[in-house]
Amino acid sequence: MMSNRDNNNVKDEKELDDLFDPLKKNRLKKAIKKAKWHSILRNAFISLFILVFLFVGGSIANRSLVYKLEGPTQIAVSAFNEISAPNKYIGKTERYHEILGGKNSFTTYKIIEGKVVYTGESEYNYGLFQEYEGNRIGSESPSIIGTSYDTEDLDRQKYNELGQREMIFFYPFIEYSQYKNDLQLLDQIEATKNMEIALSFDQAYTMDEVRDMLPDEITLSWYWIDDLNEEEKEASKSIIQRDNNGEQKTEEANFSNIRSEKTVYGIKALNASNERLENPLQHFIWALENGREYDTRFKGEFERVYNNLLGQDSKLTKDDIKVFGVVVTGDAEKLKSLQGLPFIKASSIGVITDNL
Repeated sequence: MMSNRDNNNVKDEKELDDLFDPLKKNRLKKAIKKAKWHSILRNAFISLFILVFLFVGGSIANRSLVYKLEGPTQIAVSAFNEISAPNKYIGKTERYHEILGGKNSFTTYKIIEGKVVYTGESEYNYGLFQEYEGNRIGSESPSIIGTSYDTEDLDRQKYNELGQREMIFFYPFIEYSQYKNDLQLLDQIEATKNMEIALSFDQAYTMDEVRDMLPDEITLSWYWIDDLNEEEKEASKSIIQRDNNGEQKTEEANFSNIRSEKTVYGIKALNASNERLENPLQHFIWALENGREYDTRFKGEFERVYNNLLGQDSKLTKDDIKVFGVVVTGDAEKLKSLQGLPFIKASSIGVITDNL
């Protein structure tokens, strides 16, 4: 049986417990709350670290991938300009990297007697989920701004968006009902004006023959070459039509195919700095081989041109190159030396500029 003294001690202990119990609970709540905040902060830090790691790592991985995706298309575009685009070169290029792809825009220019002439701007897309043309679904323009395809287009001179004249070429194996003879316009042009002019020949010549045939005062800038096989040559003499049932039929046209400067292939005689190339054919071959190496939208055309040019030994040499025409530059007075030359079948003036 407990004494009064023991009862008083128990009572005192209970009173002390009651007194400090709220304090203990408050400390426990604070400890729990503190632990929760530490856990939240730790998890937030870990999550932030993972996000930063993924962002930095993803950015590095994306950049590496985009460089790999960009390379083939960039090489193909440059190579395609090398084997086409008479007297035209790629200028400033601006590159934009995006997620799993990107876009490059570039300017182009021509060199007319040492003077750089801006000819426009173009762009292309590349990437895992991007088409070459990007989001573009089409384009429209008046008929005066565009590309010539046949003699029906000879009724009106065509221009680009900058108002520069389009050069056109005539095949030597087609007898046209009409030809373009812009050499006769030289008498109406100021003698000091510089210009480029496309010359179409009466037959195919070798590169060496062409150099010997042209007057010394004329600057030879580009060779138009025969890139067609026999079947393609025959098809160029006619047009293909489809009847209402979708069946294909061939009809002889009352007009014949011509080639615009936008659709011809050839060999540049000058480099992008207006320096004469010692071996222009080798640069052309390098461009063809580079273009064939990568699976781009141009690959089929690189293959077609290359295979059509190959000789019987399956090697591309100077003997396999047949020249249908050229692009030359000079002032109006010097270019008059071309008038009356028997091997020139047609002529078409392109860009005209001042000599300063």
